[in-house]
Amino acid sequence: MNSVELEIIQLVLLVLILLSVNISLLKKLKLLLKRSIVVSIRFLSKIVPKKSDLVVFGGESGQGFRGNTKYIFIEMNKNEAITCIWITKNHQVIQQMSQLGYEVYRHHSLKGMYYQLRAKLIVHSHSINDDFEKALLGGAIAYNTWHGVGLKKVWGANKSTFSYKILHETNKVKRFFGKFVVRANLAGKNYVVSTSPRVSSYYPETFLVSKENVLELGQVRNDVFFKETEEDLEIPEWIRSEKVIMYMPTHRKFGKLETDINLVFDFDKLNKLCKEKGYKFLVKRHMYSTGQVPEIYENIIDISNSTYDPQLLLKYTDILITDYSSCYTDYLLLNRPVLFYSYDLDLYLKKSNEMYFNYFDVTPGPKVNDFTALMQELNQSMEAPELFEEDRKRVLNIFYSEENQKEVLQKQLDYLYEQIL
Repeated sequence: MNSVELEIIQLVLLVLILLSVNISLLKKLKLLLKRSIVVSIRFLSKIVPKKSDLVVFGGESGQGFRGNTKYIFIEMNKNEAITCIWITKNHQVIQQMSQLGYEVYRHHSLKGMYYQLRAKLIVHSHSINDDFEKALLGGAIAYNTWHGVGLKKVWGANKSTFSYKILHETNKVKRFFGKFVVRANLAGKNYVVSTSPRVSSYYPETFLVSKENVLELGQVRNDVFFKETEEDLEIPEWIRSEKVIMYMPTHRKFGKLETDINLVFDFDKLNKLCKEKGYKFLVKRHMYSTGQVPEIYENIIDISNSTYDPQLLLKYTDILITDYSSCYTDYLLLNRPVLFYSYDLDLYLKKSNEMYFNYFDVTPGPKVNDFTALMQELNQSMEAPELFEEDRKRVLNIFYSEENQKEVLQKQLDYLYEQIL
């Protein structure tokens, strides 16, 4: 290689380095500009007059009409003195709700933005960033029903989030300006719904609200456990009538640490056991999970792509298998066997999520880390579902106070009408 060729190579490398630096700088400038615009619009949204009779609803990260907010919306929509609007990011939700006669708009549509700007109260299930256009809600009151009672640290308690990093930033200048962005993820005034004193103890840090604004009012979506409604018919008759085992795992860092489901289950052996004992094994994989369940088994059915309400599925489940998902804390209200298939616990704790609790203290059932042990414990749960019953009650009382272990919709409606509206 002569000197000219070497210089050309060096020049090319220099250009590539400069381009990478410029691209990185451009991304940072673009992000800074975007955040500045959001903060500015949020500030301006505070001066827009609010309508005291207008309530905006959303949920499921803008992707669904279900969960806690759905039931509050349906009941409040019956009140002729209040205008209830549902905001979504999903066109199918618009079709579904329009057919039901409800008023629903996309979050970026003109009417959607208008109602978000004018609403006094917004009711949501995730965050205002997930469920709405957050920049428009600076002057509103936010009522966060949340969407479960789980183990995993989220939001302000999760070390990997922007909010946590800013709030613990040692550089005062970065912390000062970063807090403007953090506040943009909150409305003017914010409430969050809890389920017990223990859960309430870590909600202020998690959701960045004062202790006084943590409301122990339960989870409305669990009311379906305690009554029969037309919604039950949305679950196929064969699920309602069969003995059902449900596998409902959580995600691993939004799919980045997922293991193919075929590597953690021997479906031949599982199908044989279920056939012998008369059970159907339903798989409800997380949206970020990997691997497909083979469609060759009579007693194993993958319903991951179904639109069945998860709470109604739990209602008709006889044995639940999960890992770190919050679904089991709701399922404890039914007092049925839970198995914890935690085959990657060490990796999960190191790479995915920290927990509010010691995992082994609040998982009332067999904890197994390989398929052979899972089969043994599953067979035991089929034969003796009363095992771990006392422990299930102990853990239930940690996550749900006694007054929240029953229907809670009316209690929440009363609070919204009397204390907020």
